[in-house]
Amino acid sequence: MITLYDAQGTVLPTGFDGRGLPSGVVLIDLLRPDASEIAYVERVTGLTLPSSHRMSEVEVSSRLAMQRNALQVTSPIVYRTNDIAVNTSPVGFLLSARLLITIRFVELKAFTDFLEQKPFRIGDPSQAPMELFLGLVETIVDRMADAMEQIGVDLDRMSQHIFQPDVDIDVATKPVHAERRLSRSLKTIGRNGDHTSHARDSLLGLGRLVAYVGTHAEERLSANAKNRLETLKQDIASLNDYQNRLADKVQFLLDSTLGFINIEQNRLFKLLTIASVVGVPPTFVVGLYGMNFKNMPEYDWAYGYEWGWVLIVISVVVPMVWLKWRGWF
Repeated sequence: MITLYDAQGTVLPTGFDGRGLPSGVVLIDLLRPDASEIAYVERVTGLTLPSSHRMSEVEVSSRLAMQRNALQVTSPIVYRTNDIAVNTSPVGFLLSARLLITIRFVELKAFTDFLEQKPFRIGDPSQAPMELFLGLVETIVDRMADAMEQIGVDLDRMSQHIFQPDVDIDVATKPVHAERRLSRSLKTIGRNGDHTSHARDSLLGLGRLVAYVGTHAEERLSANAKNRLETLKQDIASLNDYQNRLADKVQFLLDSTLGFINIEQNRLFKLLTIASVVGVPPTFVVGLYGMNFKNMPEYDWAYGYEWGWVLIVISVVVPMVWLKWRGWF
């Protein structure tokens, strides 16, 4: 889909009838463009649009380039695939003195939020393409900051859940519950770790993109645009620091959860060991008196039955007292 905007945010008609761009176009937004739309834009602008494959490449030369006095920059942007999962998709910008072209392959909330603002907040009409570019990048960074703040909230909540004493479950009586709880914790930590990893990819791409534009478009930047670029650099740097802290916390919670899993397993193995140790002596006593030899005086003794039970109880109690003294339970 192709959408043309003027400096006020008005959607202009798209002409595929051989004519050029409508008068006043400053933004061409391409969402999942087909071959005819790509051919039209290339014809009316004289620029070559990068393919989705080229935009997905990780080399800096594929993401940052100059093309006929237009800056061609690309960065992966985080987006939600559903309520809990995220992914990244490449977004391309072609920025010239009179036109901004955006290329994307998924619906991005940042673009929707920005493009729905009517009219566009443009201070200097002669700087419209640059101001639109900066506005879009600022909106993307703002949404990433909100998403990372939510990750931080989720990790804080998970930390309280993991280390809070009243959620500790006695594995001796409810091992299945403990297993489910720890499994849920691992999934939550893994999901937030995945979010953090995608955020890092986006921040790395955006940081390079902003630095490249600031260097190669310096002569066309107004004082206000330079200030906004500098602010973006600072915001991205601070988000990178915050992302590093989140990554460290994810690793800490992952190690802690795996440690608790190891503790729960050791508890269960200890329980089984105690049961086997305590169960061996009475089994021996029962087996001894179940051999049915003729010369066993206890068989003819009036208190033989009670004697057998006393031996069984003693054989259970003595190992338990010894294990308790050793601190096994």
